[in-house]
Amino acid sequence: MRTYLLRRLITMIPMFFLMTGVYFAIQNFLPGGPVEEALARIRGADGGGRGGGGTTMSVDDIDQIRKELERQYDLDKPIPVRYWIWVNKIVRLDFGDSTATRRPAIETIAERIPISLGFGLPGFFLTYLVCITLGVGKALKDGSTFDVGSSFLLFVAYSIPPLVVSVIFLLIFCTDRFLPGGALFPLGGAYSDNYPDLSAWGKFKDYVWHMFLPVCASLIGAFTLLTILMKNSLLDVLHSDYVRTARAKGLSERVVVFKHALRNAILPLMVGIGGILSAFVAGSIIIESVFGLPGMGLLLIESLQSRDYSVLMGVAVIQSLVIMFGQVLSDVAYVLVDPRIDFK
Repeated sequence: MRTYLLRRLITMIPMFFLMTGVYFAIQNFLPGGPVEEALARIRGADGGGRGGGGTTMSVDDIDQIRKELERQYDLDKPIPVRYWIWVNKIVRLDFGDSTATRRPAIETIAERIPISLGFGLPGFFLTYLVCITLGVGKALKDGSTFDVGSSFLLFVAYSIPPLVVSVIFLLIFCTDRFLPGGALFPLGGAYSDNYPDLSAWGKFKDYVWHMFLPVCASLIGAFTLLTILMKNSLLDVLHSDYVRTARAKGLSERVVVFKHALRNAILPLMVGIGGILSAFVAGSIIIESVFGLPGMGLLLIESLQSRDYSVLMGVAVIQSLVIMFGQVLSDVAYVLVDPRIDFK
């Protein structure tokens, strides 16, 4: 296993260069950039040129400023040299300064990561907990009213877009239109105004209070595929030869299902654990936008709108690294679930 993990980590190196090469090419072909942003600020401070009420800058002055800015951002160097400089900065988590906040981009990103993790990680663990439990129950009661009814509810939830679910939650639980006692949850945001003055337990309760609806909105619809996969996988394992042999030996149904069948049935769910984890960790653009959560997803939209490419590239690189490490995590989960698996 150690040799396999070492090989996987080594193969991530060319993937990293390929990923950063694509991002670097996109960054260079996108309109705008730090030089254009700086020149726009200078023109604005200059009074907008003629008729703007300020001192008019000549074309030569603007060209001189442009050249100085290009030297500052290494834009006067050949593309391979610029790419190598950029990669060296990325390794040190130096994505440059944000053109919107005038602060290092990594600081802006670091402030948003806890928000996305706050509802992403609980959503991830709850998804697997509910899907495995519900899938096992559906498999053991295959064809029953519970199985048919839960399948109907799952597919109805799966068909509703997350945006609609989020808006429905806001209308029902965050306003006094449907609840006579008033809103049960805040309309948006991640913290209350008095959050810094609360005790440790008070901060925890306030955070859970704000994150409860976003977590529920992220889970609705996410159950369906994993639950059906868990059910079908367990049904297939229960009809295998070794399970029939275990029953023939006189083992109880509980031991047969939870000791012998469940471990093998859960393996298909481990295949996509890395991708699902990265999706939850990277944040949700829709849910964060609706609930006003300043997380990674909302930061991605804001950086696109403001053409803040330093932050945009930083978010993209971090999300890609999470996906790559998530795939390695899937392999580790395979071994933890079934130690008989040995990657060579």
